[in-house]
Amino acid sequence: MGKLIITGVIVAVFVFLLVGGFVNVPAGHKGVIVAAPAGPDRIEISEGWHWNPYYALSSIEIIRYNTQTRDMSASQGSTLTVRSSDNLDIRMDVSLIWRMEPDKVADVRIERGDILDLVDRYLRTVPRNVASNYTGEYIGGEGRMVVEEETRVVIKQELGAYDVVVEDFLIRSIDLPTTLDVAIEEKKAAEQKVITAEFNRNVTIINADAERLQAILEAEGIRNATIIMANGTAEAVRMVMEQLQISDPNLVNVTEAYLTLLYIQALTNPDSNIQYIIITDGGNPIIIQPQP
Repeated sequence: MGKLIITGVIVAVFVFLLVGGFVNVPAGHKGVIVAAPAGPDRIEISEGWHWNPYYALSSIEIIRYNTQTRDMSASQGSTLTVRSSDNLDIRMDVSLIWRMEPDKVADVRIERGDILDLVDRYLRTVPRNVASNYTGEYIGGEGRMVVEEETRVVIKQELGAYDVVVEDFLIRSIDLPTTLDVAIEEKKAAEQKVITAEFNRNVTIINADAERLQAILEAEGIRNATIIMANGTAEAVRMVMEQLQISDPNLVNVTEAYLTLLYIQALTNPDSNIQYIIITDGGNPIIIQPQP
């Protein structure tokens, strides 16, 4: 009977060591011996199936080390509340994208404890410290990206000291106090009115300048046209008189000859109502146009 009991104990121990010695580590994870007869072990158990009778006597934690996201949001009941420099409580939904150095998983777990507790601690404290430097209006408006970037830089430095690699930090949403929301909306409405008034004023000025410039251009155009016409007429007279002089080198009074030519053209032109052109002694013509 005694031998049977001993045999049973031996078989039970063998089964315990056989079954308990198997450990399966999923991809992206490491196994860490956090408690054992010889104490915690910094040698990590890599991905895959492993058997070691020592594992049956050890407490092993399977820890994820690859890229993952840690959220604090209303949907998870863990919204982050920060306080601005003007003592306003602001609720934020934030996300931290992070991973661990694969060869430091055991060291971090043994030295720092639960890695998620470490990550959550800094995910709460760093945004609070950063937000305390800015007003609620700034955080909820143009300063959102500033707060996000500053938090990203600081939390990278803080967690980097624990071999935790921060890939990104994001502010998903910001919930401001109702009174501040109303004040911001009123301010935006007032600013929009100022912008609209300034735009309308500029349009009025532009239109006035355009009308003034158009009047100047029209006056300048009329003046230039008059000058061009006068210059063209004078040039035409000069060319005709030169041609008359060339045709008759003995011509004494070119002006009289030119006026005579005009008279002839007027008399032969059916549309002309000029009947007389009188040449005075001074050479100045008198044109007579009878009234109809």
